[in-house]
Amino acid sequence: MKIKIRICFLFILILSNTHSLRSADTLKINFYIADSVFLTNNLSLLSAKYNISTAEALKIQAKVYPNPSLYYENSLVNKYTRTDYATDPTRTGSSENVVQVNQLIQLAGKRNKQIKIADINIKLTETDFENLLRTLRFQLHSNLSQLYYNQLSLKLLDEENKSIDKLSGNIEEQVKKGFISMSEGIRIKSLLLEIDKQRIDFANTNLDITAEINTILNFAPNTFMNVEMKSNSNINLLPINTYLDSANTYNPDVKKSNYLIDAAKAQYNLNKAMAVPNANLQLTYDKSGSYIRNYYGFGVGIDLPTFNRNQGNIKASGFQISQSENDFKLQQQTVSSILYSVYQRSVNNETILKNYNNIYEAQLLQMMDNVLESYQKRIITIVDFTNYYESYKQSYLTLLQIKSSLFSNIEQLNFLIGKPIIK
Repeated sequence: MKIKIRICFLFILILSNTHSLRSADTLKINFYIADSVFLTNNLSLLSAKYNISTAEALKIQAKVYPNPSLYYENSLVNKYTRTDYATDPTRTGSSENVVQVNQLIQLAGKRNKQIKIADINIKLTETDFENLLRTLRFQLHSNLSQLYYNQLSLKLLDEENKSIDKLSGNIEEQVKKGFISMSEGIRIKSLLLEIDKQRIDFANTNLDITAEINTILNFAPNTFMNVEMKSNSNINLLPINTYLDSANTYNPDVKKSNYLIDAAKAQYNLNKAMAVPNANLQLTYDKSGSYIRNYYGFGVGIDLPTFNRNQGNIKASGFQISQSENDFKLQQQTVSSILYSVYQRSVNNETILKNYNNIYEAQLLQMMDNVLESYQKRIITIVDFTNYYESYKQSYLTLLQIKSSLFSNIEQLNFLIGKPIIK
């Protein structure tokens, strides 16, 4: 009962948020809501599901048996009078009728082997869907995290812009009165220009990111969002062998390569079966054209595999098996190599962040306020102020960038594994 209530609540939440997107300019969104809307609304996923349905329908087609064929023949000329029946006044004799029913019988288990290939094609299609799902989810999470950290950076720059803009106005008044040199006023103005440039860069980047998110979630183009996220740099990564084993199990590219080996083997077995000719059963009824009236006959026909024994296709499919097995090993090696590289980058970023906790972030913000206040009180010079201020501001932005990189690394690990097992 509790599960049903939670599902209903989630459905109402998604609908309410989707409705608010059409009427409001800005939406507060977190990863949980984004994932739920993504699975429901994404048009690419909805379209890809039809590929699975198509593959399942083709399996139904592989199961059906060949249709029998019916042949009927009626003579136009009376063999006794050598005239057509319509103009024969005596109606001597009777018309000649021939009926034949043919049924193709597939030998060597061709039908079951075709069904096997259809089953593998369904798995391949499902793997393609999983690949699309993880790719879009990776794009969604990466964009949401980047947007989150960009918004934090932009929030800092907006606040500092107000402070420096106010300071710049006061300095201009002092310059006009001759209390402060023009070079000092220009230095403050240059600092303000740099902040404005960074704000524009972040704002433009956020527009591009938001456009991608709106496409993935099927939101209106004019939708903007504030991302809510728990920023935690303590990931507690497991040993890399754990993730390598999981990647060999869940990674869609590895799974697809393995299924392609099965497909090649199934095609090889079908080609060997195709070397065995099919049989053709025939039932015949002849009313008066045979040596007796009302002749019934049964016949069996089969091609003689004298020249064409499908040997070329059998040999080609054998090479295809070897190629698929080699591709499978290559895919495993590729995924393992990239996963190892991303894992090491995650460890490096996590190691850096462990030395800089939230207290350090607060200290940077406090120091920016302190140097601004010290400069306003003329305790420090303009050179010291700009140097310290830029250093603290850039350190804060760099720290946010490292956090964003760590989150991106974790998402890449989940992408390579094929399943979001790292939270």
